[in-house]
Amino acid sequence: MADPSTSLPLTPASIKAAHDRIKHNIHFTPLLTNKTISKIASTPRTEDGETEAPDVELWFKCENMQRIGAFKARGGFYAVERLIDEYGLEEVKRRGVVTHSSGEYNAVTEPTSDSERSSAHV
Repeated sequence: MADPSTSLPLTPASIKAAHDRIKHNIHFTPLLTNKTISKIASTPRTEDGETEAPDVELWFKCENMQRIGAFKARGGFYAVERLIDEYGLEEVKRRGVVTHSSGEYNAVTEPTSDSERSSAHV
């Protein structure tokens, strides 16, 4: 878990800045709806069997279409960029990147290290 005392504030501006920083490494992923699921969500039943009719439209951010098939690409690329800020590109190249993961971060750090020409160990 991140230490709040060393974390950047989470604001619309900081989110945009983070995106600007990693956008060269990630794919645009669509925001889609699903009429069937929205219809199901819009017809809850009360205890007496009556149908209430709220109008619900669900949206899905399709991060499964991301470069590695998961949203973790964004966090992984951002973490490597922050390492470069803190230690410098040459030092990150010299030290490499080490992570522990069940899979997705491996897919992030290896392409990142290839593009930055450093080593990655998962």
